[in-house]
Amino acid sequence: MINVNLLPKSLKRIREPGYWRVLAVAVPLVVAGVLFGIQYLTNQTIANLERDVQLREDQLALLQPFLAEQRELQQRQQALRELISVAEEVRRGQVIWTAEIAALLETLPARGEAATPAIDFRSMNLRAIYPPTSDPARYEGATVVSEASISGTVRGPEVLAQFVRNLENAPDFGVLFQNASRQGEDEELFTYNLTIGGFVGGER
Repeated sequence: MINVNLLPKSLKRIREPGYWRVLAVAVPLVVAGVLFGIQYLTNQTIANLERDVQLREDQLALLQPFLAEQRELQQRQQALRELISVAEEVRRGQVIWTAEIAALLETLPARGEAATPAIDFRSMNLRAIYPPTSDPARYEGATVVSEASISGTVRGPEVLAQFVRNLENAPDFGVLFQNASRQGEDEELFTYNLTIGGFVGGER
């Protein structure tokens, strides 16, 4: 038996291949699967990074006491270095003041027969000079390792002049005269101020 379709072409049923239906269903599923996979991998990456951050924060929290102790030790080390530096400076620029003062007292004018000293020290300020320095305008350019600022009273200008001459002639000292003025109503009593320099090895 032969079937003949006498309908017009516009009314004829067209049979499409079956694979288009498969593709119409499969493509959206594949796209949805890819998007789901990307989202899953992204979520996993974010979760892993968050775990790493939390792990680092936990490790940092555990290390905080040790870091604080290390900072404290570094601060102590710096303070010790500064103290050692100061001690080294003092050691290199040290002045044996006992010997300096003893040598200075030897330059005092003779007391004579007076009941009281002809000159006294009311105040004395000592300082070491490191590194040793020299100044053409001070102590005739000699290299100085120490200075003493002295003030007191003296019985008459002649005694003070003798003291200054003794210092000028001493190999270990130089002197800078500051001032002298009469003290009160006593015409023989003067106050004075001197700066005395100690030389390196007693050399001018």
